[in-house]
Amino acid sequence: MLASPGGVVGGGIRQLAGRPLRRSLLILLWLCMVYGVFHLVVRDGGGSGGGGGNSGDRVGGAAAASLRLNAILSGGGSYDVELLSPSSSSSSSQSTGSVVGGHSISNKLISSSIGGSGEGKHFQNLDSAISSAIAAGGGGLSSLSPPSSGGPASSMSTSTTTLTSILKNLVEDEPLVDKETRTIEELILEAAGTIRNIPLPPYILGGIKDGPKFYKNSSCARFPTIYDLEFSNSYWQTLRTSNGTLHLYGAYYDVRTRNRLGPSVRILGMMDRIEPNVSSYCQLWFEHEKEPVFAKVLEYKYIWFSKWGNYKQGVFQPYLLACQIPKTHHKKVPRSISIVEKPCHGANNNLRVLYDRPPEKKGFAVCVKGLDFLHEDLSVRLVEWIELLGLLGADKIFFYELAVHPNITKVLRYFQSTGQIDVTPLTLPGGQPNDPRIRHIYLGKKVNHKRQNEVIPYNDCLYRNLYQYEYIALLDIDEVIMPMKGSSWKELMVAVDAKARQSRNDSRASYNFRNIYFMDDMMHGHDWFQGMPRYMHMLQHVYRSRNYTKPGQYVKCFHNPERVITLHNHFPLACLNGSCTSFPVPTEFAQLQHYRATCVKALKNCDKEYKANSVLDTTIWRYKDALISRVTHVLKTLGFIPSSTQQPQQQSTPDVDLSLAILNKR
Repeated sequence: MLASPGGVVGGGIRQLAGRPLRRSLLILLWLCMVYGVFHLVVRDGGGSGGGGGNSGDRVGGAAAASLRLNAILSGGGSYDVELLSPSSSSSSSQSTGSVVGGHSISNKLISSSIGGSGEGKHFQNLDSAISSAIAAGGGGLSSLSPPSSGGPASSMSTSTTTLTSILKNLVEDEPLVDKETRTIEELILEAAGTIRNIPLPPYILGGIKDGPKFYKNSSCARFPTIYDLEFSNSYWQTLRTSNGTLHLYGAYYDVRTRNRLGPSVRILGMMDRIEPNVSSYCQLWFEHEKEPVFAKVLEYKYIWFSKWGNYKQGVFQPYLLACQIPKTHHKKVPRSISIVEKPCHGANNNLRVLYDRPPEKKGFAVCVKGLDFLHEDLSVRLVEWIELLGLLGADKIFFYELAVHPNITKVLRYFQSTGQIDVTPLTLPGGQPNDPRIRHIYLGKKVNHKRQNEVIPYNDCLYRNLYQYEYIALLDIDEVIMPMKGSSWKELMVAVDAKARQSRNDSRASYNFRNIYFMDDMMHGHDWFQGMPRYMHMLQHVYRSRNYTKPGQYVKCFHNPERVITLHNHFPLACLNGSCTSFPVPTEFAQLQHYRATCVKALKNCDKEYKANSVLDTTIWRYKDALISRVTHVLKTLGFIPSSTQQPQQQSTPDVDLSLAILNKR
């Protein structure tokens, strides 16, 4: 005879209860279950009746965990929003809400948003119920529940659905991520903002119907698209020849009237050979022609002097190549150019040909070699320098950037946004180091390598601005061409040009300015000057050496872009129509003010000739008020100084007559 289920269960319980330990565990389990059920019913029952105080808007520990799971697994359906009247909601107004998944859910806030009118609203969609709650405003939340007949039996269901609905809304929330996509054309356009030698789409994709394809057949001089290019260190394109490797940086259209080659394209790059004897050709690509036009590379113009050193094979040397445009295409500007060893070779380089000729020229551009201030924060001094050059008449400053301190980056980005400067990122070509730290050490140790690499940004800056400015100056950020006659570069050059034409009635390739040192040591023993911020280095350092460096030594120039072919840091290396003519500007017209800690290493007798023989020169104070105003504005805007900071009064000042522009006998 089979035992009844109840008998089996009862026997099992009696057997379990026969052991003291199991008996204790069983009693504890039953007590927990009873307490849990009682606690849940009391709390939820009080909340649904409207008089249970705070318990109606809170979900307890163990029950809340269970409800969270139910909420995540629950389905849809329609929802009723039951609202308390203003009088009944007052008792629950202190509700703090529930914390779910790290989010604080204020029941009071949700019900207030719905309106607190005491009237129920019906929503077919949970999101619209919650959205309505957030959008409105009012009293306290009773429940968000599926439609029911009400009564005590529905209290637990009401509270459960309240939390379920809120949890469901949180689970279904969409994270705020960037879902923007870019087309291939957009990506290339973005890259071309810093890699200035790549042609623009759709041209470089070969997507123009009547655009470049190949010569005669696809096996000869096939147009290289963006997928065929060989890059070196981001900003260089490569040509590997039978006698050395050429890294190409830029290509430029030259139609200057003094150019004996006639319309031509000049290509700037570096090659690991001296006096290259490899023959090479230009494939000139025009936008609406399927076949390239061929031209032999006429020259590899060396942008260096062998006597300066580093004249050996295997070291990257700077060159400017030139290709004539055939007469059949003299009226056309090539869209891009490829350099190959044989005319029919398939190229792995394709350089955009730069040509920008506005209707009118501006006055002055300044070019600055690759900035390499990895850990040196010169941000405040850089602000002063940029603003001073602006006051003197610089229309734009063109910086090249290797690696700089974050504060310098902040300054550069600010002046880029105002349009006062342009910044081009730069690397070294070939196998030279480009980790910022190793490169900084390399350039500090290998001085001639550094000088040869600097030639590239200087000449790129020249050719990018060939038709845009009357004069181009190559300056370091511690150098200023200071007018002694007139208050601006424009007024200065009117007087200088008139002076130069007295000896020869023609313009010059360049106009050079004598170098004079304003050294840090010369301020020692002198107090700070009153009325000028101490952080403005040039305004505070107005003691200079009495002696100028020798004529032609460490000079800087205003270059005439209509006449020069290649530039070095201090003067032109090659000019159109023969030798370069450089006019030495008399020191009573202007001087090159050089702010340094000491003399350059190559200069002998620095202490005796320059440091120990100083005079006061306050020429720069003519721009004091405007310069202080501009610099202070920028530093406050960038957060380098608090906006409420006022310059403290100095306790002691030297007796200086501000009306004197210069206090020395020349």
